Amino acid sequence: MELKKESTKESTKESTKESTKESVTDKLPKIIEDKLEKILRLVFFWEKDDKRIGILIRFFHHSIIYSCAIIYIVLHIFVPSYFIFLLYYCFMGLMWVHHIIIGDCIFSRIENRLIGDKNSIWDPFLYIFNISITPESTGGFFLLASSSTMFVLTCELIGKTIAIIKRFISNA
Repeated sequence: MELKKESTKESTKESTKESTKESVTDKLPKIIEDKLEKILRLVFFWEKDDKRIGILIRFFHHSIIYSCAIIYIVLHIFVPSYFIFLLYYCFMGLMWVHHIIIGDCIFSRIENRLIGDKNSIWDPFLYIFNISITPESTGGFFLLASSSTMFVLTCELIGKTIAIIKRFISNA
């Protein structure tokens, strides 16, 4: 009898520990989302309506995405600097890690919650290719696009680094 009680107590302790671990990892995106929303409410202090705050966040979020694309083009045409590209790569890498860890963009989650819709920046692309717009397809396309972008940037960084090393060796 005592062995059964002890084994039951141990299994209960282990299951409690496992559920605590799972709940912390499940709650982490929610905690980050809540903290970031509080910060964004402080930034947009003049606006009290949730939907309008969500639209403002979506506007700035989308402008950051489009700006990243424009900056990439400008880096290659007007400012072909290795170190500026390296800074750009680090910024994009941090965004990619954030997307992988959270499984989505934290700003998209906040703006969708505040506005009350499930629209994504990827929805027009899914519509063009006749892919049904579901949370799974949007999330999959999002992670595919984010990871593909980082793959291309990583290949470019490796190529530029090899070119710089070759130039340095040939000049020495």
